[in-house]
Amino acid sequence: MCRVSRFAPLFFSLSVLATAQTAPGEAVKLAPVVVEGQLLTNSPATVTTVDLTGLPAGENTTAGLAARTANFIIASNDAHSYTDIFAFRGLTNTSLFGDPAVSFYLDDLPLGSGFTFPVDLAGFAQAELHRGPTQNTVFGRAGSAGVVTLQTPEPGPADEGEGRVSYGNYRARQVSASGSTAAGGAADVYVSADYTARDGYITNTLLHRDVDDKESSSALARMRVRPSAATELTLLVTALRARDGAQPLVPLGGPYFTVSRASEGFTDVDAYNAALTAAVATPVGRWTATTSLNDWTLGPYMNTLALGPADLVDFVSQKQRDWNEELKLVSDAKAAVRWQTGVFFSDGFTAGAYKRLFGPFPYEISSFRTDARDLAAFGEATFGLAPALTLTAGLRAEDVRKTMHRIEAVPTPQVFDLEGESSAVLPKLGLSYTPDRETNFFATAGAGYKPGGFSAFTGIKSLASFGPERTKTLEAGVTRATSDKILSATARVFYYDITGYQIERSFATGSSGNEYIDVNAPRARSFGSELELRWNPAAGLTLAADLGYTNVTLRTFTDPYTGTSYAGKRAPAVPVYNASFRADYRATDGFFSGLELTSVGRTYYTEGEDLAFGQRAYVLLSAQAGYAHGRYRITFYGRNLTDERYYSAITPGVNHGTPGAPLTYGAELAVKF
Repeated sequence: MCRVSRFAPLFFSLSVLATAQTAPGEAVKLAPVVVEGQLLTNSPATVTTVDLTGLPAGENTTAGLAARTANFIIASNDAHSYTDIFAFRGLTNTSLFGDPAVSFYLDDLPLGSGFTFPVDLAGFAQAELHRGPTQNTVFGRAGSAGVVTLQTPEPGPADEGEGRVSYGNYRARQVSASGSTAAGGAADVYVSADYTARDGYITNTLLHRDVDDKESSSALARMRVRPSAATELTLLVTALRARDGAQPLVPLGGPYFTVSRASEGFTDVDAYNAALTAAVATPVGRWTATTSLNDWTLGPYMNTLALGPADLVDFVSQKQRDWNEELKLVSDAKAAVRWQTGVFFSDGFTAGAYKRLFGPFPYEISSFRTDARDLAAFGEATFGLAPALTLTAGLRAEDVRKTMHRIEAVPTPQVFDLEGESSAVLPKLGLSYTPDRETNFFATAGAGYKPGGFSAFTGIKSLASFGPERTKTLEAGVTRATSDKILSATARVFYYDITGYQIERSFATGSSGNEYIDVNAPRARSFGSELELRWNPAAGLTLAADLGYTNVTLRTFTDPYTGTSYAGKRAPAVPVYNASFRADYRATDGFFSGLELTSVGRTYYTEGEDLAFGQRAYVLLSAQAGYAHGRYRITFYGRNLTDERYYSAITPGVNHGTPGAPLTYGAELAVKF
């Protein structure tokens, strides 16, 4: 696709802007440009909202967000999302070569694969998890399980800013600053910058040093310009530079925080994202056009694992770049029939080069490039059937084309090319019944889709392709709040029937050795429930609890090489449950405190439910306390206060796991200016 055509929607929207500035009639004031939907959007029915402000250093992370959200799980390998698994309601990504089940937006800016997702959430004020495959009629880049939106803060009535500095054990240190101009003018600006570092948790007893140290710098800037009351231009830019030590992998069954190997690795990541959004308030609704770029680079990356008589050494470089265009037209929220429609286009590639050695002997040297083109049209409309009853009907049509070019030098010099295309038509029907202002019953039926792709870690051409994953879904629930909003509760149930469930596994294939590939389980099923409770018994005091339960099983799946059937077994990397309880007391001036208890249920990392590659249920306790006065706030915090030992992720193919962080503590000083 030529570069000019990539910007065509933006050029069109700018021409609309020019027309809108001179159009007669009363100007329509624009609301802030954010991603939003129409079916129960911003209500507890389908959206979970998490406030990210006020969290101390180290807690404002994607993993922390998941810990406070029912049925949202991140199996973190602690390498800035590289090889992480993001699971929601039993649907997951495969760590390297599959599309995400949960997609991410930064304001209006969509991200690509799971390994490009943010780890630290510095610069964002709020996160929303839009639940279920049926969000695909609202978002251009829609995950097969749901969408997470991270939102920058809105400007206040005056110029304002904040600076933070913190220090903790393992020499954990963080310095950050943010600031914004006042609201109400023809333009506003928000900027944020963050530096975070710590020493390693893991010690190499052979080399006598810590190996998994972390150091990263990030920045975010948002500028909005309003040429008239009916028009708005927004530029959002983010950047990340991470220079970390080794990916923290330790042998399963051994010590959690010591290793013995002859060499150590490093993990360098650079990422840049940019989006330009043009928005116009027209007589028929709000028109937006967003042009965005994602650029993510891993490399150099080196990792060493001790495997018997010799070390296994990996050298990896990987890059992903995507151009995205998203056009949306959304009706007025007060219209008799609320509707929205949009189109999304993405054109990008992922490229990588790999060298693997066992001792001094290379056993794989290869490189690949996958090109992907995604085109989707989506929309929905909400109709009033009765004063308390609404019906939402939606549809998404999507087509994905991919090609892969792979070059192998070792073990077998060869070159091969693959191409594939898959498509989906995804309907949605939803009912919402609101008998009074405090109660809402809801039910949704629809379909989800995750495209197929190619595995670049195999030299066997016939094994490299895997097919799309398709989901039929039913969801229902109720949300209820007291008239004074002091107490609220939301309960949901869901049932997903899945075909082509994607699994990333390593299979023995005879004399060729082990092939690390993605495969499809013909049939799978996921069902479960969620409960969210909020109680404000006194001014400044909030008690909250979130509980998620998921039962995801492979209804049909046979190992194609051993003939072993795994029918009835749990899918990998999805725990039985996750839960959190939080008690927070916040005062505008004076002492404040908080307590958080989180738990993750038993998790298997192979479809054989083998506890040798599983993590038993565990509980983590965290707390904070401090004092705020005027412009100053000091916070003392501690995480994993019981020093629980557990793995945050397990990699069965190499018999290693990533240990969860041990007891950490520190203090943070924040100053507003």
